[in-house]
Amino acid sequence: MSEQRRQSGKGYGNIYTPHAGSMIIHVQRESGLQNRTLVLTPRQVRLLRLATSRYGLIAATVIVGSWAFFAVQAARVPLLRNRIVTMEQDAARVDTLQQTVVELQRRYEQVQRMMGVAPAVTALPTDEPRSEPVGATVERAPSRAAPAPVQSAPTPPATAPAQGSAPIGSGAVEPAPDSNGRT
Repeated sequence: MSEQRRQSGKGYGNIYTPHAGSMIIHVQRESGLQNRTLVLTPRQVRLLRLATSRYGLIAATVIVGSWAFFAVQAARVPLLRNRIVTMEQDAARVDTLQQTVVELQRRYEQVQRMMGVAPAVTALPTDEPRSEPVGATVERAPSRAAPAPVQSAPTPPATAPAQGSAPIGSGAVEPAPDSNGRT
């Protein structure tokens, strides 16, 4: 008898058997006041069976995961755009500062030429490796700066300025002698 029961009972207890016909689902609240009856066609039963199977759950997980990935990537776009705009503004500022530094360097060299001082060799930082070992002390020649003013004996007050010269203390600057002693 148990053998007959096994053969005739194939699919017994499996609510997703495709040959069993439509599925009627009756849903009722515990209090019994609300209830609903759902009728699923055999085709809907097969889809429900596929959705709740292992392959259906794996496919659903992959789909949800890919949508989550693309949602995160889409959310990053405005942040990256803002970052690019900020970086472009910083690059424009750096370019402006670089032009200003070059112009100031030209003016500095011009003032040094006008004063008769040999321009100091200035090197902008480069990416070249240093030739001296790290930690080594290197003696450098003193830089050629403008000479310190020479203190002279006090001069007697001028009574009348000579023709063509400015009175002392008038703010006029006398030309400095060059390296040959000429003014």
